[in-house]
Amino acid sequence: MESQIEQFIQYLATQKHYAGNTLMAYRNDLLQLYQFVMNTRPYASSWARVDTLLLQAYLLDLKAKAYSSASIARKIAALKSFYYYLTEMGVMVSNPTLQLEPPRVTKHPPRALNETQVTALLNAPAEPSPKGLRDRAMLELMYATGVRVTELVMLDVRDVDLENGVLRIGKGKHERRVPLSSRAQHALNEYLTRARNGYGAAPEQGPLFVNPRGQALTRQGVWLIMKQYVAQAGIGASVTPHSLRHSFAAHRLAQGSSLQDVQRMLGHAHLSTTQAYNRPQPAALTDGLSHSSSEDQDL
Repeated sequence: MESQIEQFIQYLATQKHYAGNTLMAYRNDLLQLYQFVMNTRPYASSWARVDTLLLQAYLLDLKAKAYSSASIARKIAALKSFYYYLTEMGVMVSNPTLQLEPPRVTKHPPRALNETQVTALLNAPAEPSPKGLRDRAMLELMYATGVRVTELVMLDVRDVDLENGVLRIGKGKHERRVPLSSRAQHALNEYLTRARNGYGAAPEQGPLFVNPRGQALTRQGVWLIMKQYVAQAGIGASVTPHSLRHSFAAHRLAQGSSLQDVQRMLGHAHLSTTQAYNRPQPAALTDGLSHSSSEDQDL
């Protein structure tokens, strides 16, 4: 049963080209179900023995453990996808997930900073040190392009075309080219000519944003950098690296860019995803700068 989970994950990776984070989430969700099955029905020797009643018991167990509606809905989506795969492969005669209904999930518009907050955040790395130049370039690039944090840490030096002011994001059929703002171009040029080589990184290739050991920054590293400058800028709201992606989209649309252009730059598969940025923004991130305590500013 575990091997069939791994076969399914490989299918999603090679045939459906799912992103790494999605594959990890699917694997974790299905392994969680497997553990529940082994604890509840240890004699089950195949997925064909996992019927609708057992799946409903699993969902009730998730609710009892106070999982959110969004988490349960995601797990149900993973189950449905997995059982559809098993049915197509002939492992299952019928699909027991057809009767499973995901809980209603209230969708909130993506949270974006206002322009005053963005300016304060981008200006926070003012120190002309290698770290300051790197962080300024990274924040400027994130806001200028709406790049996902996973895509950001995978960028290579060769993905930056300063002469034409373009950033290449992704590879193959998922590749997109997004224009850089003049601020982002300037900050990147300063970082590449004055700071990156000092970290021991090869000048013509390798990760774009590196740590002091010359290795690529991690997602966690980017989050910690963001946390530092959010506090320094005095923004009293919960801000993550994804907040700059949301801000990029909301501000581009407010400035008159078309939904289709913003969709292309964000790399959204569906226009409906981009349309979420046309909704009013939550007040928590649109009240300007906060002068709350440092405790409130801590992410």
